[in-house]
Amino acid sequence: MSILALTFLVGCGPQDTGLTNGNNDNDIVNGTGRMTLSVTELVIEHIVLGFSQSAQFTVESVGDANLQIYEMRIVADTDDVFFFNELENLEMAPGQSESYSVVADLTVDAPSYGELRLRTSDPDAAALILPLHAYPEGYVPPEDTDTEDTDTEDTDTAADSGGGA
Repeated sequence: MSILALTFLVGCGPQDTGLTNGNNDNDIVNGTGRMTLSVTELVIEHIVLGFSQSAQFTVESVGDANLQIYEMRIVADTDDVFFFNELENLEMAPGQSESYSVVADLTVDAPSYGELRLRTSDPDAAALILPLHAYPEGYVPPEDTDTEDTDTEDTDTAADSGGGA
């Protein structure tokens, strides 16, 4: 029976077998699990001190093979604000998605930051870091502005003016 299968594979091109060529180095590569996340950072806002609040993110398997999630856990949280049920050794079929929650519990009226790490079989996101932000009720995070770029340009101009003397 194995000779029949080998005969079939020899007569087929890579597109017929589900195998593809690697990065021009003549490697044969099977399909790879890939993923997308519903967010690029997780922001938990308007937290009343002494109470917990959560936010969700979704992982979706979008590759042509099963996505392996080796680890999903909080790796940075100096204030012990974030809580997550750590996961290991998950497998997601293509098209499957799962939602997960991160909980934040602020005890001080100040923002807190952390990171959740996902280690996966996705070659583009083998060790992905999801930034975590916890903001107390009434806190308004600073807006991204071009003020720093303007200051840098002014400094560069001043340096150029003074350098010619």
